[in-house]
Amino acid sequence: MFAGEIKELWRYPVKGLRGESLRSTVVDFDGLAGDRLLGLFEPGSDKAVWGGSHPKMMGWEAAWPAQCGCADAVSGEPVLYEPGGAAWGGDESGLPERLAETIDAEKGVELRKVKRDYGRILVVFESSVRRLGERLGREVEASRFRPNVVVDADLEPYAEYGIEPGTAITLGGHEFTLQKPCERCVLPSWDPQGANVRDKELHKFIINELDNHFGIYLRISDPVTIKVGDPIAA
Repeated sequence: MFAGEIKELWRYPVKGLRGESLRSTVVDFDGLAGDRLLGLFEPGSDKAVWGGSHPKMMGWEAAWPAQCGCADAVSGEPVLYEPGGAAWGGDESGLPERLAETIDAEKGVELRKVKRDYGRILVVFESSVRRLGERLGREVEASRFRPNVVVDADLEPYAEYGIEPGTAITLGGHEFTLQKPCERCVLPSWDPQGANVRDKELHKFIINELDNHFGIYLRISDPVTIKVGDPIAA
C-alpha cells in the first residue's frame, strides 16, 4: 500500500503547550511515553483550559528533563518554558499564577494529570502537509497539527484517509493498528508559536475539502521503541 520512514518524533508533556523533539520513544497501550500526561484546568473543576480558547498557551513549551542521555525517559516533573524563555519546574508553586497571567486565563489554572482510558499516537504525512501548503499558496507548518510522528511515504496526498480502520501499519517493524482519521478542532488554525493569530482560511479548507480530518491515529498494546529513520509501511 505504501512505504516510507519516520522523519520526526514529538511529544507534548502538557496538552495545549508546545512539545519537544525526540530521536526515539517508547509507545504502548497508554500511547507515546510522556505524551499529554498533564493538562491545564480551571481551579476546582474538570473544565479544561485549551489552546482553542487560549491560543497563547502555545507560547509556552514543555519538556521532560533528560535522563541518562535517553530521549524517551520520563520521570519526575516536566519543565515548562514561558515565552520569554524562563524555566519553571512543573511543581513550582508560582507556576499556575504565571501561566494564568500570560495566557489570559482570568479564572486561573491548575496543572494536573489528564484522565484517559487508553493512548494513541497521531501520525501526519509530509505529502499531505505539502499539498495543503500548495493549495493555500503558502507554507503550512506540520507543527500546527501537533503530531507525534511525521512520516515521508510514497503515498498520494490525503490518501491516508482512504485506509480502512483496523489496518495494520508497521513502524520500525512493530505492528500498529489504524484507529481512525483525526477529526480536527480549531487549534491548527491558531499560530503554533502562540502569536495569537488565527488562519481562518486554513480552518475552512480542512473542513470543506478534507471533511475536517488531518492525520491518522494509531494504537499498539505492547511496549515498543520507535526512532527517527525507522521504516513505516502498510
